[in-house]
Amino acid sequence: MRASNLLVLMLCLFVVLVSAACDDCPECESADCPFKCPPAKQCPEFDVVTPDATCPLVDTEAPPPCKEIVEQPDEDVIEPVDAGPGLLTVSLISDKTIVSGIAQFSAKVTASAAVMGVEFYVDTTRIDTDLIPPYSTTVNTSQFPDGPHFVQVFTASTDGLTASDSKSITFDNSPPQITKTVPTEGDAVFFEDGPLHMEMEVDDVDAIKNAIFRANGLEVGNFLAPPFFADVNYEDLYMDINSLPKNVYLLFEATDYLQQKSEKTFNIMVHKRHQWTFVTLGEIWASAVRFPDGNIVFGNNNNRIYCLNPSGGKVWEYTADGTIIVQPAMDPGSGRAFFGTTAGTVLAIDSGGSVAWNKDISTPPGGALAYANGQLFVGGYAGKLYSLNPDNGGEQWQVSLPGYVSAGVVVGVDSKAYVGCQDNNLYAISNGSIQWSIPTGGEVWSTAAIGPDQSIYFGSNDGWVYAVTGSGGPKWTEEITGQIWGRLLVASDGNVIVASTSKYVTKLKADDGAVIWSTKTEGISYSSPVEGGDGTLYVGTTAGKIFALNLEDGKIKWTYSVGNSIHATPLLVNNSLYFGSTDRNFYAIYALPPN
Repeated sequence: MRASNLLVLMLCLFVVLVSAACDDCPECESADCPFKCPPAKQCPEFDVVTPDATCPLVDTEAPPPCKEIVEQPDEDVIEPVDAGPGLLTVSLISDKTIVSGIAQFSAKVTASAAVMGVEFYVDTTRIDTDLIPPYSTTVNTSQFPDGPHFVQVFTASTDGLTASDSKSITFDNSPPQITKTVPTEGDAVFFEDGPLHMEMEVDDVDAIKNAIFRANGLEVGNFLAPPFFADVNYEDLYMDINSLPKNVYLLFEATDYLQQKSEKTFNIMVHKRHQWTFVTLGEIWASAVRFPDGNIVFGNNNNRIYCLNPSGGKVWEYTADGTIIVQPAMDPGSGRAFFGTTAGTVLAIDSGGSVAWNKDISTPPGGALAYANGQLFVGGYAGKLYSLNPDNGGEQWQVSLPGYVSAGVVVGVDSKAYVGCQDNNLYAISNGSIQWSIPTGGEVWSTAAIGPDQSIYFGSNDGWVYAVTGSGGPKWTEEITGQIWGRLLVASDGNVIVASTSKYVTKLKADDGAVIWSTKTEGISYSSPVEGGDGTLYVGTTAGKIFALNLEDGKIKWTYSVGNSIHATPLLVNNSLYFGSTDRNFYAIYALPPN
């Protein structure tokens, strides 16, 4: 259609012009006399010989006698150039591959016959038809979406030939889009986590010529190509830990090669992660629990039980008959905490510091106590499991096991208790009777975890994780290396988290045990992972650090160091983590920014 349209148009124009010229020529010998008509000059506008009445360039002097005229094209004006018989080419001329605003395009034509003009297209849309050389047009690129487009030129000649050419040209009328920044607007960051990390991702149809980061006016990074990230020390921003919290003004800027610029500016708040430290006179191996009134209670290796308020102030202190090395249990209904001592005593203490009762079981507890369904369960190191009445400490039943107990007790919805033993087995016990046991290749020191479907997950010192049904049927086993001493965690996504002496924290699929991720930390993990509401896992290690890991991919989000071993499992309450250390101190730090 393009060729036929141009051909018809050109032939009609040619016939009309030639006929008009010949009819007005007084010395024409015939009606078709373009080469015998005697004007003084050829008219370049119509590419034919015309009389003075038609051609504005005709000489007004008397015409010479009629003679055959051989046309000589004026190269400064006429396109295409005669390139021999049967030839037609066209080239799109653009010195840019990326344009914006009003862009100009031109075409160069080489032809052996008269050219009927040049059509310009953007994709499938015809923009212009230029009949007169030099052939060019302008395009308002803002009328098209940003991105690559095919710009095409098309021509046809009077001898029936056609030609075309195209190029991919990117239209860019929008500044770069900043799609991601780290931090984001309104974020809170922590001084102890290290330098302030700034990061930016940009989307643009053009390449980015320059990216700049600033913090409080200080240039932090200047980039010519991605990736865009940089760190700046808080000290370089004239901040110290004693001046916090404090705002920092951030600027992220991106400029493309068309000098189009975008920027994002906002404030973030810098906090200190440390809240307070409470000094005791003994190493702290056991985890803390929380009274219903919000106060925190824990014991240490100096026979002391401490109750602190959330601000770190001491509410009361109690001296027990032995050290506290295992995690206590809490009855939220009565508000009592239950502790076991190395002297073989179990005691119940209320939020005011009064001891409701104590019970001599003649053996230290081997692992964490458990309260569930109106029963208090205590695994005695000497190889017994006790069920006590939480109201008065009276014994409800006990069962003897064939080995020492170094594991904590966990209880299912049916009041069935599960406990590991140093005879390499995990036992399921109900009402003082062993229901079943699962053998492993090593002593079982870890505390089991129970899934939503009542599946049991536990680890062994043989380096394997075991999964069984609630009735003891096998599900799967998975080797992770390293001994497993802490409690396993069934995370909010239903999968299993385990920390081991190999220094790795590993996430396993609950249905088949396949490893999802495994992250190396520093130091051995005696403590158990805990999960926050935002999907962050927290675990302490013998390297004296709390590690915060992303539940989804296991990446380390931050660490906090106290310098000495952290055996205790952290207690997470709202935005705060509470834990003790072998340095004899009890700490409160922010897991998340304060409200």
